[in-house]
Amino acid sequence: MYRTLSWHNIPTAKTLFIMIFMAGIGLIISIVALLYLSLHLISSKTNEIDEHRSALSVQGAIETSVTRVSSLVIDNAVWDDAVREVYSPRLDTQWLYNTWGAGFKINNLYDGTFVLDEKFNVIWGSFQSQPFNETNLDFFGNGLKALIDQHRRALSSDKNIYAGITRTRNGVAFVGIGLVRPMIGRLQVNGDTRRYLVITRHLNDKILSDLGETFQIDNLNYTADKINNLSMPLHSSAGELLGYLNWQARLPGAQAARAASSDITHIVVLAAALILLFILVSSVGLYKLARGESQARLVARTDWLSHLPNRRALIEALDKVSLRGDIDVKSVVFIDLDGFKDVNDVYGHSVGDDLIIKIAKELNARIPSGGMLARMGGDEFAMTIGGDRAEALAAAFAGSVLDFLNTPIRLGERTIHIGASIGIASGTLIECTTSELFRRADIAMYHSKITGKGRVTHYDAELNSVRERQLAIENQIRNGLERDEFEVWYQPIIDARSQKMSSVEALVRWPRRPGGELGPDTFITIAETSGLIYKLGQFVLHRACQDLEPFGELKLSVNISPAQFRDPEFEDKVADVLKVTRFPATRLQLEVTETYVLENPERARMAITNLRALGTAVALDDFGTGYSSIGYLRRFNFDTIKIDKSLAGLVDNDEQAAALVSGTVRIANALGMAVVAEGVENEKQMKLLRLAGCDQLQGFWFSQPMPIEAIMALRQVRQC
Repeated sequence: MYRTLSWHNIPTAKTLFIMIFMAGIGLIISIVALLYLSLHLISSKTNEIDEHRSALSVQGAIETSVTRVSSLVIDNAVWDDAVREVYSPRLDTQWLYNTWGAGFKINNLYDGTFVLDEKFNVIWGSFQSQPFNETNLDFFGNGLKALIDQHRRALSSDKNIYAGITRTRNGVAFVGIGLVRPMIGRLQVNGDTRRYLVITRHLNDKILSDLGETFQIDNLNYTADKINNLSMPLHSSAGELLGYLNWQARLPGAQAARAASSDITHIVVLAAALILLFILVSSVGLYKLARGESQARLVARTDWLSHLPNRRALIEALDKVSLRGDIDVKSVVFIDLDGFKDVNDVYGHSVGDDLIIKIAKELNARIPSGGMLARMGGDEFAMTIGGDRAEALAAAFAGSVLDFLNTPIRLGERTIHIGASIGIASGTLIECTTSELFRRADIAMYHSKITGKGRVTHYDAELNSVRERQLAIENQIRNGLERDEFEVWYQPIIDARSQKMSSVEALVRWPRRPGGELGPDTFITIAETSGLIYKLGQFVLHRACQDLEPFGELKLSVNISPAQFRDPEFEDKVADVLKVTRFPATRLQLEVTETYVLENPERARMAITNLRALGTAVALDDFGTGYSSIGYLRRFNFDTIKIDKSLAGLVDNDEQAAALVSGTVRIANALGMAVVAEGVENEKQMKLLRLAGCDQLQGFWFSQPMPIEAIMALRQVRQC
């Protein structure tokens, strides 16, 4: 069980929550700011557009007023009755007043009408329905004068009407001027006589109000000075500044923003609620994720079987120490179990797993204070410890582990024999990296394994050179198998009675090695520890069967390494070789070492039974070097016992050795087993071993190992 919100139990979860929370709050603020900024931008743009529209409307209103005055001039100047009256030698002022002067009171379309002669002097006028007595144009200001100056020639002959704005003595006014002419046809007058009609309409509040209503402009007004940014300058036709037209901006954007503010608030509240909900859901999810990650991190650093830290956890722990700049000496104890693969092969992986669990528990109980034990792989463990006494504590731990593993281990009803090869490397993480320290411990462990197993080796520089040479030879063996550099030589096995060659033992040689021939005692050990012995052993078995197949009844003995023998598929591989080479199984004898049989009795018994079922004989090699008992010989029922040369080679000068050989022969005869004596090096040994009852003899006295051609030639000689 765990508490849902116990953040303190998972350090990273709180950080993740804060990050999500801050991101959520930031998102809310961003959304609010974005919405209101967007609203403000839209409002501002809408206001700008409306201001521009209003300015265009004001401009249109002015132009409309000018156009309206122009239309009034056209309506009144282009008129046959007007031509008759104004071109008359004597003006009918009553008609002029009734027709044009009274218009100000009737419809207020204009406030002044004036008739000008060809020299643009006023010959009649009415302003606000009152007679106008001035003859010059001073009353009309510069606007009308500019229109006349710009269009003087056109006015006398053109049908166009010209209108604009001017400042009269009475204020700003819209003014228009046009030639009085008939509606149809040309103007029939004497010489340069011309009459022009001028109409004015002065700007006032009523006109501005009407224009505002027409063009939807609020509070349109005129001032002499500029009062705000919306003030539009008003110029006369002469270009002079007359004043400013002003109006009240409607600000539709602001109105829309105020209208939408409540909806925006609802949206913001909803968005904030959704984001807070997301934060809550995400926080719960992140907590579960962080907790799962924490558990996964623990699982990733823990060996599932032994529940010890794994290789990754151990190396990371040392790396952290290295990053802190710790200068204390660190020691690494590397433990490789000897014979663990045989346990799996013989008893099954479930028993192997139980053994690992038991060993892990025992090793864990032996860890010195401050040490850390880890399972590095299938049958490998490592312990690290630091401090001034690191090396001494590491050595004591390694000795304790070795003592424990050298005693039989009880698992249920089974008693299992297993050992260990142990390497120790020490140093500071300043002088070498974590990986280098482990590499050195591994090199020391490897040296323990190839020098007899069941021992502890401390790393030194020389071991590194040895290991590098071993690695080089490993690669050379691998390449040599691919390039056919190996050969199989044979040593004769002689019948003790007839002195004829009855069998040969196949021995591997490496004559075509690029660096020069290497002795089998060197490269076979390296092949066994590197796993290359499987391929090398298959090569020897296949080549020997192939070489000996043509030679009748001559039997063949082939040494089988412990690594091959523990292979669960070894018997099938032997059967495949016999089938491919067509070599009779009855002519083949496989030799297995006494040490392996004693260490792995169950697997040995099963393999021997299967091989004998094929028709193959099985010999116990190197008899006399181990601790075999008569019970073991009876249990495994070997076909042949090969007495090791360390015992057989002493019969000529050691009475005890001679007695042991005689006793071994009598036991073998009683069990129905043949006896081969190895290491015969002189005639006296040959005769004594023959007299002791050995069935076959082997050694340099008869022949050294030689290629197949030479051994066949020797056979012909000995058969004679």
